[in-house]
Amino acid sequence: MKIRNIDKALFTGVFVGIIIFVKEFFFSDINSFLSIIIGPLAAIISYLVGDKFLTKDEIKN
Repeated sequence: MKIRNIDKALFTGVFVGIIIFVKEFFFSDINSFLSIIIGPLAAIISYLVGDKFLTKDEIKN
């Protein structure tokens, strides 16, 4: 397992945690179906963002 995979996993977990916290804090009476959709959607988006920004370029000789 490479270090960048751990970085992406940590970034995804923190991002999803923040999104769930904001959702519960501001929209606590939202429909449960939408709550179930928001978590995985936040995980997919944060994984793609983390993949874009946390990818390290390999040095080619």
